[in-house]
Amino acid sequence: MIYEVDFTAKIKSDFTTVFTAIVFADTVTECKEKASEIAKNVLSKKYKEIKFFIQEFIV
Repeated sequence: MIYEVDFTAKIKSDFTTVFTAIVFADTVTECKEKASEIAKNVLSKKYKEIKFFIQEFIV
């Protein structure tokens, strides 16, 4: 399946979307693991608190 993952970071007192990724995964659990890797390896260098939201990608 194809998922869209929105990564948000706390900027001042609000959470703002800072990155969106398209992830190919068989399950939501696998997508969550891939999103965690992206947050850890790419975004954590710039942002301290990152949350992500997963939804099925609909064309």
